[in-house]
Amino acid sequence: MGLDQYAWVGRTPSDDAPEDFYWRKHARLQQFMEDLWREKGCEGELNCSNLDLTEADLLALQDAVGKGYSDHFCEGGFFWGHQFQEEAVQEYKDEDERFVTAALEAVREGKPVVYSCWY
Repeated sequence: MGLDQYAWVGRTPSDDAPEDFYWRKHARLQQFMEDLWREKGCEGELNCSNLDLTEADLLALQDAVGKGYSDHFCEGGFFWGHQFQEEAVQEYKDEDERFVTAALEAVREGKPVVYSCWY
């Protein structure tokens, strides 16, 4: 049991569409997305919901990745893997950068980018 995170780039999620990006217990990425969820005024929990990402969101994520998510420390969330969040930041750095690059290209072409999670 734990946090599973998904992103679809250039398309929307559907039952027959596997994710383009997948992370497992990346607590700082989740904290970033949770903060973004609240900033956008979304109702309820991000858990099992879809979060549409804009160019501005992705540029903010690019900055967060570059800073090692230093502004998005996860205080808790046992199922998020908060106890090894520093290791996850390093482990997923290349994948995070690859995601941001692909996602920015997609949104600049007018295509959707969607983040979702389950915990």
